[in-house]
Amino acid sequence: MMVALLSALALTASPAGAWRAALDLAGGELRFALIIEGPARRWTGRICNGGSCEPLSSVQQAGDTLRLEIGDYAAGIRAVAKGDSLIGFYHNVGRKGPRTIPFRASRGRWTKTAGPATLLGRWDAWLLGGFDQSPRVLEFRNGPEGLEGTVISNSGDAGLFWGSAAGDSFAIGHFDGSFVYLLTGRIDGDTLRGTFHAGLSSEVPVVATRSTGQPHLTPPTEVTRADTSRPFGFDFPDLDGHPVQSTDERFRNKAVLLEIFGTWCPTCHDAAPLLVQLYNDFHSRGLEIVGVAFEVTGDTAQDAPLVRRFRDKFHIPFPLLLGGASDADVVSASLPALDGFTAFPTTLFIGRDGRVRRIHAGFYGHATGVAYDGLVAEFRREVEELVSGER
Repeated sequence: MMVALLSALALTASPAGAWRAALDLAGGELRFALIIEGPARRWTGRICNGGSCEPLSSVQQAGDTLRLEIGDYAAGIRAVAKGDSLIGFYHNVGRKGPRTIPFRASRGRWTKTAGPATLLGRWDAWLLGGFDQSPRVLEFRNGPEGLEGTVISNSGDAGLFWGSAAGDSFAIGHFDGSFVYLLTGRIDGDTLRGTFHAGLSSEVPVVATRSTGQPHLTPPTEVTRADTSRPFGFDFPDLDGHPVQSTDERFRNKAVLLEIFGTWCPTCHDAAPLLVQLYNDFHSRGLEIVGVAFEVTGDTAQDAPLVRRFRDKFHIPFPLLLGGASDADVVSASLPALDGFTAFPTTLFIGRDGRVRRIHAGFYGHATGVAYDGLVAEFRREVEELVSGER
């Protein structure tokens, strides 16, 4: 009787506090922190990679079941209390279909561990997928929460990674409710060898050498091209189904930023505040911004609420349109003047004559440090030239 009573008390205890959380991928555990705060039935929560946290949209408890909703990405975690542990699953609608990944957590905080000097710094890497070799830049540093870093591609970064190191081996991951990434490896002399894990079971070998300072990635302005011989056209419905076209009066003789994005894309969330700031600073001087969302389903009934949530989250004052499903072929078909589209987000800088002046594939978020600062300055400089009629 006493054992049963203690078990019942544990199952209905408040979930508030710090949790050592992990997703169990095929190649290892992806660690993150789960923090739940507040009074009973009014809890708030966040998931954290080192010092970078994303809020949960709701925390609900019913008996021994805990539901953590991640509304920004139509995702969530459902777990059952087992004493001082939580056991369950993370679920996401997923760009390429629903996915479910085992989740577990125990009360407390992960131990902070620093990375060795042999690991820290910048590495030029290749992801070795079959016959293809895809370049990446890996950055490692020791932060307030221990070993952290990021993975940068031709079209931006994958957010802040955080984890641990032991001897010559390391494991750092990134989970924000949408991206599920884990990088594991070890130092082998002057070479880093490892595996990049994405989602539950995808694994790609990685090999890297110390960066020499020479260019390793394709500049983001050279990834995607456009026909610049004529004005760039677009025609999509807004969130209420009304058509919005490049020939509308509001865009006539205006500088325009066209943002191709998806609410499922954390990097697009990173870019949104900068676009809002640019609109607020330059709209009165002739800048218009329009976002075209390519979503998971391509079904307006399901996609429009997510785009509205995105709009409200960032207080976006410019129009957001629905482009269809989040597939590169769909983007290319609906915007045929583009060539080589690969990245969400992609930003088109369009002059007052309607012609594309510049295309920036991807986005460098805060995790990239100086790269983010440089991108902000670059975007502002480009917009200044567009509204001044210098380009």
